[in-house]
Order: sequence, then structure tokens, then C-alpha cells
Amino acid sequence: MKIKLFWIFIVYFFPMIVFAQQADSLVVDSLNISQKIFPMGDVKETSQVLSANDLVESDFPGSWPMFGSDIRMKIGGYVKVDAIYDVDGTNDRTQFLMSTIPVEGQPEHDYHGYFSFLSKETRFNIDIRRIGEGKVPLKLFIEGDFWSEGSRFRLRHAYITAGDFIIGQTWTTLSILESLPFMIDFAAGDALFGGRTTQIRFQKQFEGKLKLAMAVESLDLMGIENPGDLPGKPSAQLPLFAARLDYNWKSGLLVLGSSAGQLRWDKGADGTTQALQIAGVIAGRQYIGKKNYLTWNVSAGYGSGENIMAFAGSNANAVITPEGKLETIPSFAMVLGFMHKWTETLSSNFSYAYGWLDTPESRADYAIKRGGIGHVNVIFRPYKRFSTGMEYIWGAQRTTNDALGSANRIQAMAKFEF
Repeated sequence: MKIKLFWIFIVYFFPMIVFAQQADSLVVDSLNISQKIFPMGDVKETSQVLSANDLVESDFPGSWPMFGSDIRMKIGGYVKVDAIYDVDGTNDRTQFLMSTIPVEGQPEHDYHGYFSFLSKETRFNIDIRRIGEGKVPLKLFIEGDFWSEGSRFRLRHAYITAGDFIIGQTWTTLSILESLPFMIDFAAGDALFGGRTTQIRFQKQFEGKLKLAMAVESLDLMGIENPGDLPGKPSAQLPLFAARLDYNWKSGLLVLGSSAGQLRWDKGADGTTQALQIAGVIAGRQYIGKKNYLTWNVSAGYGSGENIMAFAGSNANAVITPEGKLETIPSFAMVLGFMHKWTETLSSNFSYAYGWLDTPESRADYAIKRGGIGHVNVIFRPYKRFSTGMEYIWGAQRTTNDALGSANRIQAMAKFEF
């Protein structure tokens, strides 16, 4: 039923976007979405995945020449310090995830709240570009953070751009980060469809308002649950195929995307079994005047639950049945957001994320079935590169055995970008 509602949403929502495009009184004159130029603070990921025309048309502030060559280089990133007070003792001290909310029947459900400091989100990147008349635009981008156990350095991005091609590890083609408001919590896009993986992508900006991207991507998470402990293991045989179309106008962006892949269970001497993984995404952003914008990201699919960040790592794609067949799990997710600017330095962001799996009865008792998380914050940005703020987060999850849990958290931060 919810999969059908997704396509109904597309049919009815697209005319609303077209109408908003025509509403001249709502246009932000200084905004140019087609070149991915967002005011600082409007997006959490400030490093955009650019190619060809985007590289030529985009500014490269803060860069310096590598003398003796036609290459420019920039070092960027930010330092972010968070203070967290968790009211209900969720299982992750660093980020607020649906799957880490304790539910009835689990020992953690009776735990109490705690306080913690962290700086793990701090990240650094190196951006090297060659942009010259008559030359193929080139870019090399490497970024890492400390979001790992023991705060060890972790690779986030490592890719090369050559003209219209992007090769390496970065956000998947269907990771539409422009469809999120700015949140303090690291897991703000809990129901976002996407992630990072190694890929080869063709990305072309056409004259006018359209951009096309097509990619072959590494299918890193098979996400197959084996409740009967049958012999065998998940094994990728083919890459994931993804396509995305961006339609942008003076004050907004609409993205449609889809992907298809193969889920495969290798049974050794007994052969293999396969199942089709498919997914569709609709997402975007609409500025309303100079002080507001709306965001949305809605996805649905079969066998693609692991691509929803809330379900990653929970074997949410399929279940291996007692007969040795793969039973794919239908999934649905949405993230809706809104930003309002109170003054030139003070703004608030609102977000609600919901994720749902049509889980088979054979799945583990405490596997997540559905959940929702809401965020509301106040961000103070007295200077262009420095911001601070506070966020209230609440959420709930229900597991396969119908156990329910809810939690609340308050998080404050200070951030300096460079």
C-alpha cells in the first residue's frame, strides 16, 4: 500500500512544483540552483560532487596555484564540537538512529540518560583542480573524518573527476543531500536513501535546466538475513546500476532517480539463488522567498532497504527462506524538512524522517520494522564560517515482534568551517 502511495505522491506533487516555479513572488533572485550554489549553512555537505560544466562555472575560493603547473589546490573541512544529553539512554552516544532506540523487552530499555562530549565529526579534505580553456576539467578530491571507534581517521571520499566522468568513492548517485535541511545530529538523514560507495558515474549538465547522471556502483551491502543459519554466504556478482535526472529552476530543484541490482546468495555446492533489487527516489528543495525553504526525499523499493540509512547494516534487503530462496523486503522512507530564517544570523530547521519495512515473520524478533525521528533546532551564525546552536531530537521504533521504544535527546554544537 505504501509503495503505491509513493507513486501517487509523484503524480500529485510534481504539478505543485511546476506551480511553485511559476510563482514569481516567491523567487529568490540571488539563487542559482543549477550551479549548486547554496548559501553557507543551507546544506550540511558543503563539498559538492561536480563535473565538467559545473567545475568550469563554479568558483574555487580559498584555492592557491601549484606553481609551475596549471593546477590549483584547496584545503578545507571543519572542526565541530558536540555536547549531548541523552534522556533515555539510547545505544549510540554519538548519533541518534532509529535502530539504536531501546524497545520493550530489551535490557537497555530500562537504562537511564547520560551526557557526553565529542569532536568525531571533525573532517578535512584536499581539493585539487585543473580548469583551463580548451582542456578537460580535472578534479581530485579526498576527505576523511574521525567517525570511527577510537576516533581513528576514516576515509569518506576519494574520487577523480575527468570531464563528465566521476571515478572513485563518493556519495551514491541517488544520495540527494540537497533534499535535507541543516541538522546538528550526525544522523540527521536517518531515512535518506543513499550512502557512499565506489563507482563510475557519467554526469552531464545540459543547456537549460536538466542534468543527467548514470552510474555503475559497488553493491557493498547485500543485506540478507539468514534466520535458519543455512549454509552459504551473500556474494555480489554484478554492480548496482543507477540513474538520476535533475530538473532545476531559479528557486528550486526536483530530482527523480532509480536503481537496480542483483541480490545473490552463494550456497556452495548447491549453487546460487538470486533476487532483483529495485528502488525509486523523488527529492528536492523549494525556496520560498528569501527566508524559507522546503525539502523532501521519498523513496520506495524492493530488496533495497539497506540503502536507507536508518536500516543500513540490519539485513534489511532480503531473507533466505528454509527452502533456500531469497525473499525480498519491500521498503519505504521519507524525510520532510523546513527552514526559516528569523534574522540574518539566526535560523531554525525542522525535519521529520520515517522509515518502514514490510518484514517477513521469519526475521529476527528485535529487527527494526519501522520508526520515525523528528528534529528541531536553532542555529546562530554570527560569522560566515562560525556557527553554534542547539537541537531537540525525538524518535521511536517498532521491531518485528511489535515491541515499541521511544527516546529523546538534546544536542548543542560549535562549528568552524574553513
